[in-house]
Order: sequence, then structure tokens, then C-alpha cells
Amino acid sequence: MWPHEEAADDDAVADGEAVGKSDADAGGRGEQPRTERGTETRVVTDGGVDAAIEGASVEQYAGIVGALEDGVYVLDADGHFTFVNEAMVELTGYDETELQGEPASRIKDRETSERTETALAALRNGETEDLDRTFDLSVQPKRGGPIACEEHVTALFDDGRFRGVVGIVRDISDRRRHRELISQLQETSRSLMQAPSRESVADIVANAARQVLGFELSAVRLYDADERVLRPTATTDATDDQLPERPVYALDEGQPGTVFASGEPAVYDDVRTIEDPDGEFGPVRSAMYFPIGVHGTLTVASTTVGAFDENDRQVAALLAINAAAACNRAKREQEVREARERIETILERINGLIQNTVEVLVEATTREQVEAGVCEQLVAVEPYTFAWLGRPDVRAETISAREWAGSQPSGPATTDDERDVPAGEPPVDVADVAEPIDGDTPGAQALECDGPKVLEGDALDDAGGWFRSAAENGVRSVMAIPLSYTDSNYGVLYVCADQTDAFDQREKVVLQALGRAVANAINAIESGRILSANKVIELEFTVDDRDLLLSRLSGRAGGTITSAGTVTQEDGSLRLYLTAQDADTDEVMAVLDADDAVESASRVAEHDDEALFDVTVTESLIATLVDHGAVPKSIVSENGIARYNIELPYEAEAREVFGLVEDNYDSTDLVGYHEHERPVQTQQEFRAALADRFTDRQETALRTAYLGGFFEWPREVDGDELAEGMDISRPTYHQHLRAAQHKVFEELFEGGY
Repeated sequence: MWPHEEAADDDAVADGEAVGKSDADAGGRGEQPRTERGTETRVVTDGGVDAAIEGASVEQYAGIVGALEDGVYVLDADGHFTFVNEAMVELTGYDETELQGEPASRIKDRETSERTETALAALRNGETEDLDRTFDLSVQPKRGGPIACEEHVTALFDDGRFRGVVGIVRDISDRRRHRELISQLQETSRSLMQAPSRESVADIVANAARQVLGFELSAVRLYDADERVLRPTATTDATDDQLPERPVYALDEGQPGTVFASGEPAVYDDVRTIEDPDGEFGPVRSAMYFPIGVHGTLTVASTTVGAFDENDRQVAALLAINAAAACNRAKREQEVREARERIETILERINGLIQNTVEVLVEATTREQVEAGVCEQLVAVEPYTFAWLGRPDVRAETISAREWAGSQPSGPATTDDERDVPAGEPPVDVADVAEPIDGDTPGAQALECDGPKVLEGDALDDAGGWFRSAAENGVRSVMAIPLSYTDSNYGVLYVCADQTDAFDQREKVVLQALGRAVANAINAIESGRILSANKVIELEFTVDDRDLLLSRLSGRAGGTITSAGTVTQEDGSLRLYLTAQDADTDEVMAVLDADDAVESASRVAEHDDEALFDVTVTESLIATLVDHGAVPKSIVSENGIARYNIELPYEAEAREVFGLVEDNYDSTDLVGYHEHERPVQTQQEFRAALADRFTDRQETALRTAYLGGFFEWPREVDGDELAEGMDISRPTYHQHLRAAQHKVFEELFEGGY
């Protein structure tokens, strides 16, 4: 019921402001509305409601207040309840009669009661300017725990005298729970985004389901891609206590497997309605299952039937979505970490391999030392277990093993018989291996395309031959690396590993570079071998092929084209000095200018029927021969046929060199093959040979010019002084000097190479 208050005949005052009396009756009794901050406050200005307001108006007003969903109350000046509406009764659980006359502290906690007392004191004293009229409080109902509420109060004054308070109370427990829920979800999301692995994500989500939703039973299963099953990865303590044995599910088993396979969540108010549950639920009566993307599932359960509302479903779905995103990120970061670790391991391993191999290449003085050394260095590094190097036999058209190193890995081989493989022995005997050069083996393909080829896994068995034997003895992958330098092939290097994925792209690049370094070292040894050889092979052959520059020159310009000397330049190009005798020199220049392999060409000198040309080429047969250790003695071309006379060190593969020419140029014929001693000429012998060629006057002219400073710049002596010293004329002196110089250069550059 509404409070009946004695009121002065003066104008009523609400919150210290005058409110005009009602003209409802002659006694000045009445009720005036006051709207403040969106809240309407009415003050009874006389003690008798019957006299102040007609019954119908009071009932109408009471009906409005009673229909409000928020609780409304009135306190007198001493802070005791004089009125509560129906919503207030429902909120507190007290009857109206139980609250009438009771202090506000009956339903308020101490903190709120003290704040209310402070506010009442301020209102009594008229201190309303900075007064906060809205409070958060906890209402203590008759039964149950505190309820989070928001309260708004308005003071009642009559004739300037404080008469009490009108308050509106709103239940904000749902709003607060929502705010706390959002905060918890945000905190969970931050934790998920910092999780370093999928397992960490699973732990966070399982505990978040308990903390955020309030359900003690939850579990996260992660998908094991290798075995195609869902494994329990994270559970709450309550789950471990009540459901200690959580099964592993295949993709077609149980609710987790079904949900993961379909990608659709499933919620059961009563799991006993599920057909064929296989007794997996135990005390669980309701359960929710959500897919975590492609990573697993989230299960939230309760021992109560119908435990989940729509809000629980939405929050659990959000947790699963966030978990999927976190798993994606964690998986990517883990892959990056693993890739970085693999790279660091590879770099460390490869740096050691390269350093040791380079040391072998530098110290080796023979091709055999290079080949054996590189095999030994390779098998000293994991995961390489065996390596062998094969040389091409041009005549037999095969690749035959020359050097090998390593042993088979220990442990059981994954063959059908599962037999144990003893360590220490080579996984395969390659001594008699001879692969066809034009076959389909990795080695043949590597030579054909000048790039590495890999064979691994079941392909080793399918390849047959030594590959199958290697697979049966622990080898899981094989890589063939061509040993190529410029246009020269020195063989194939086979590397065997005990891992299926041992040769990724980085490994291929590094090993291919290592193959080039080995080929370069072999080339250097082969090229230098002729300089110290005292026994050589002389090879003479002809080439009738217009793809050859010298053949084109003599074929089109006529006459005789001769190579007078070669110089290998720093950029790898070759500088040729060609002489043309009885040839159309203009046609020679035309052919040179039109040739794609010619970088530059010039006519240096021309006299009578002979001309000298300076030609720079990017590729030529001469360069290829030199790369293989050959020393050209003479190269002459007539009528389109070029004749080569070269020397090779005795140990060199003359057949290999000739086969190389034969494979690249048509109409190649072997004219001569000779083995002979080549005496080593000492410095004293070189001087003696020159002395024998000089006349006395020539030697005197040369010696006095050198010792007198004639060849210095600026000259310390001129020709007149030197001629006078020899008591001859100046022209005669220069004639003797030039003849001596010519003989020195002739002896030095004999053969032009």
C-alpha cells in the first residue's frame, strides 16, 4: 500500500524544488508529478490519500508502479520501508508485510547500507549537487545468494523538510554475468593466441570450458593424422576423477568421431537417448560436442539432464572456433620453428661437410684421391650412409664404380622378412655395377639433364638392380649428382641415406654445388697433369662438321686456317690467334662476325697471302679439350676439315676425350694414337737450346741490350750507344737484336700453346 504522510499546506517540495498544490479540492490537498532524469516522482502532500487523490487515481498510479518489472520501494526519513511493489517482493523473496517498517539493511549488504546512510545524510542537509543517485549493490534475498543489482534513488521533500526516499532496483546479474563472460572469453582468447602448441591449446580450452561455462566435465581430443584417430589430449580434474578412461576414437566411432568427420556440432540433453552408446557415458547425462576445425573436438558434459541452455551452446561453439584458429596459428609457428631447426641442423652439417670436402679437394694431387676423399667425407655426415662415384666409359657406354665408402645402417630393415641388418658392411656391392649411360637410372638421367636425380621409398625396390639390394639393407633414398664442369662430365656421384626424405630442395642445391666443386678439382688435376708428365699420349683426329668454327672458316673462305695460340681469359672466354693462308680474308671476317659464339674478332695484320686474326669466343672445342687436360700441339683446317693433334697425360682417359668429341661432332675420325716419352726440359737445358741457336753477334747484341737498360722505360741507353760499343752501325745492331728476340720467342712459344 502507499504511505500516508502528514503534509504541510504549503507547496510540496521535491528534491528541494517547489511543486504547486493540486486544485483537486478546496483544502489544497493533491498530488503533483515531478519528472527528473527520466524518472517520475510523485509526493503526497497531505496525510490522507483519500482526501488528497481520488480513489480511482490512486489505484491507477498503484497499478502502473505495480506493473513495473524493476523493483520500486519507498523509505521514510529514518530509512525504513513504507512501500514495495510486486517486483520488489519477487526480487527479495519477502512478503510486503515482512518488509514494511524494516530498515533497508534488511536486504542490503553492509557496504551498500553505509553508502545509503551517507546519501540520506547528504539529502537531509541539502547537499545534492555532487551526489551520486545510482549505485551498484548486492541484494540479499530471503533465500539464496546475493543478487547483483543497480539502484537509483530520489529524495522526497515536503515544505523543505526531508521526508524519505523513492528507490528503483534493477536486477543486473545477467548483465554482470555477461560482462564477466566476455572478460573471461577475452582472457581465454589471449591465452590461446600465445599457446606454443596444439597441446597447449587443448589444455587452455578444456579448463576454459570449466571456468567460463561452469561445467566441471570437459575434454579436448586432437587428431592424430598418422594413425587417423582422435586422442584425448586435455581433460579437467573432475573428468579424470569421474571418467578416468577416455577412449581413442577413429573417425567413424563415437560422438567425437562423428562430429569431427561431419564438422557439425551435436548437443544432447539426455545422452541415454543416443542409440548404441557403448557404455561410454558413465555418470554423464547431457553432453555437447563441437569440432575444433581440422584439429580435434571439444566435449563438455554434465551429470544433470538438460544442463545446457542456448547461451552455453553459443559460448562452447565460440571456444571451439577460437581453439581452431589458435591451433592453426600454433601449427604454423611450430612448423616454422621446426623448419628453422632443420635449416640450422642442415647448415651446421653442410658447413662441416663443405669445409672437410674442400680441404680434401685442395690437398688431393690425383683424381683417385679426390674421388675417394669426397666419398669418405659424405658418409661421415648423417643421414648419409653410403656413397660411390662412377666414371663414364665412353666405349662401353656404361657408368662404372671407381670409388666408394660407407656402411649400411644398423637395426632392422623394413623388408618383408624383417631381418636384422648387421652394421659395418656396405649396403650393396657396387664393384661390378655398370649402368648404361643412355639408361633410365638416376645416374644416367643426371648426366643427361646435368642435374640431380632422387630415388626414394618404394621406387628403390621398383628400380631393381643395386637399388633393390640397397633398400633391403637399410637405404631409404638415393641421390645421383653429375660431376660437371663447363661442358665436361667426369662421372656421377651416388649418395645413399637412411631417411626417406633426406634430399629436399636445399640438400639438392648444396650437393649439386659440391658435385661441381669435385668436377672442378678433377679438371684442375687433369689439366695440370700434362705439365709434369714425362710420358704422354698423342691423339690425332679430324672433324668434318660445319658446327665447328674452324671447319666453317676453311670451308667458306678457302685456304688454310691454323690456330697459332690460345689464351684463357679471366671471364672464362677463350682468345684465339688464327692465321689464314691463301684464304679470302674478307670472307673470314664475315664468318667471324656472323658467328654467335664469337664475342669479338679483328684482323691484326695481313701480308701477302697470310693474315693474322684475334678472335674471342665463348665456347669452342679447343676449350673443351683443355678442360680435359689436353694440350693442343697443332690445329689446322683445310677444305672444311679440321685436324687436331693433342697431347694427354699418360694416365688420362684418351677414349673418354675422343668419345666426347665424337658425341658432339659428326664425321669425327681417329687418325693417330701414340704413346711416347716426353723429356722434361730443365732451365739449364732451355738456356743451352737458345745458346745453340744464337750467333755470337746475336747473343752479344741481346745481352748488352738487356744489361745496358735498353728494355727499361725510359731507356737508359739508346741503339747508337750499343752499336758503337759493338763497333757496328745502328741498323746492323738492330738487325742482330731482332733476330735474337725472334729466336727467344720462337723457343718460348713453339707450338703456340
